[in-house]
Amino acid sequence: MRDLNDYDVVIIGGGPIGCITGEHIKNGKVLIVEEHQSIGVPLQCAGLISKNGVKELGNPKRIVNKVRGAYIYSKNSMAKIGNEEIRAYVFERKVMDKDIAIRASKKCDFLLKAYGEIEKDKDGYKVKIKHLGEDIVLKPKVIVGADGAKSITGKKLGLINNKNREILSSCQFEMVNADVDDDFVYIFLDRRYSERFFTWIIPMGKDRVRVGLIDKGNCHNKLMKFITEHEIAMEILKNATITEFSTGSLPIGYLDRAFKDNVLLVGDAACHVKPLSGGGLYFGAIGGKIAGEVISKYLNGEIDSLAPYDKKWKETFGNEIKNGLRVRKFLLKLGEDTLDELIGKLAKSDLIDYINKHGDMDRQASLAIKVLKSLDLTGKTFPERSSVLVV
Repeated sequence: MRDLNDYDVVIIGGGPIGCITGEHIKNGKVLIVEEHQSIGVPLQCAGLISKNGVKELGNPKRIVNKVRGAYIYSKNSMAKIGNEEIRAYVFERKVMDKDIAIRASKKCDFLLKAYGEIEKDKDGYKVKIKHLGEDIVLKPKVIVGADGAKSITGKKLGLINNKNREILSSCQFEMVNADVDDDFVYIFLDRRYSERFFTWIIPMGKDRVRVGLIDKGNCHNKLMKFITEHEIAMEILKNATITEFSTGSLPIGYLDRAFKDNVLLVGDAACHVKPLSGGGLYFGAIGGKIAGEVISKYLNGEIDSLAPYDKKWKETFGNEIKNGLRVRKFLLKLGEDTLDELIGKLAKSDLIDYINKHGDMDRQASLAIKVLKSLDLTGKTFPERSSVLVV
C-alpha cells in the first residue's frame, strides 16, 4: 500500500457501488476504506438483479439461478407475470461483491477493518480513520460517501434527513429443502406481514430460497409469523431449514443534492434506490460510473466543481425515482381490500400481456403508473401530479 497521505480520492465504503466508483476513476490514487474485515459480509441484499443491472455491474460472478417472472400475492388474490424470457438473475452476493472488489483492486487500494468519517476544519473536509487502534487523518482532493443507507457522511454534510428519506429495516433468511418453483419469485403485498413494503421468497435454485421482508421495524418477528402462518409460505417451506440470517437497512427518498464541496454520495447513501422494489444496484452502479467520470474530470482540472455529478444522475434516473415515490405514496394509502381488487383485476386483464412484452424491472415506476391508470379501482384514481415527499 502507498503512503496513506498520497491519495487523491478516499471512498468510505467498500460495497459494490463504492468499488465501481473507484474502478471508474481514470486518474489519481484511490483508497477504499471498508469497516468490515471482508468484502461481501454481512449479506444485506436479496441478490435478485435485472439483466441490465448485471451489465452495469460488469457481469460479475456468481449466478445461482435465472428467473422468468413473479407470482404477486395480495391477501386474497394472485397475479402471475412472466413468460419464457429470462428477466433477472439471482446471485451469491458474497462471491459477487468480492469479484467486483477484485476488479476495483487493479486501480484502487483497500484498507479493511477501518472506520472512516468526514470532518471539517478551516481548510475543508478531511477523512478521519480508525484502523486497528490507530487514528489516521487524510486530506484527499475528493471524498466519496459510499457508506450505505444510514450514511454518516450524508448526515454530516447536511444532505440527508428525515424529511427527504425514510429508513426501512430488512430481515432475511436463507433456507434449504424448500419446495419452490425456481423460475419465479414470490412477492407478497400483505399488510399482515409488511405494512410499508412487501415480503418475498426468492429461489436460489432447486431447493434453496431467500425469504425476507422490509418494513418499519420488528422485522424478525414479522418474518417468523409469515413463515409459520401464511398458507403459501407454509407449503413452500414446510421441510425447509434456516441456514443463514441477515438484516439490513433500506433508504427510500430523493436527494436534491448529493454533493457538497469536495464530497459526494453514491449508492444507498445518495438514495439511488428503486422506491417500489428496494433495488439499489442498478441505479447505484450507473451513479457510481457517473461519479467516477466527474471525479476524473475534476482531478484533471477540466472542471472546478463536482456539481456535474448531480446534474447527470438526475438526468439519467432522477425522474424514475421521483415517479416511484409517487406510486409508493399512492399504494400506501390503499387498504387491504383495494390491494386485493388491484391484484385481482390485474390478473384478469390484458395488462399481463403488455407487462410481459414491455415490462422493465429497472423502470418500474413508468409501468406501474400505466397499470394504475388503466385499472378502474373502486373510489381510487392515480393522481396526475403528487408530492414526492416520503410518507
